[in-house]
Amino acid sequence: MTDLQIMLVLVASIWAAVNTVIAGYNAVNGTRDRILTGHTDEGIPMTLEHRELSLRNDWLPMKFGIALISLMFALFLVFLPRMAEQVSELQLICWIAAVVPFFSFTTFFVLGIGDYRTMRKVLTAARGS
Repeated sequence: MTDLQIMLVLVASIWAAVNTVIAGYNAVNGTRDRILTGHTDEGIPMTLEHRELSLRNDWLPMKFGIALISLMFALFLVFLPRMAEQVSELQLICWIAAVVPFFSFTTFFVLGIGDYRTMRKVLTAARGS
């Protein structure tokens, strides 16, 4: 691949990844809010079982999937310059660009642990009520 082709792939990849991560944040946060509040977006009350199912079958896979997508994109950016003619010129740009998806992966993973604990605590309290 030529350097121009690599740069076009880089720009298109960043655009696609950012859109994916933003959509993921919205979906994951919306699911988290429904689990915590116990109501759907329309205000309909959710049963405790439905909230627990949403945590296990919706929130966890989405959180894990978006974190994995972010990590894979960071790795893609790190290895992308190897396909170029002038590796050293693109390497710094790609490594700098890889910081953002790697940071996204880290926040999804680390903050996800805190979110999960909070949701488990709220669901446990709701079960005891």
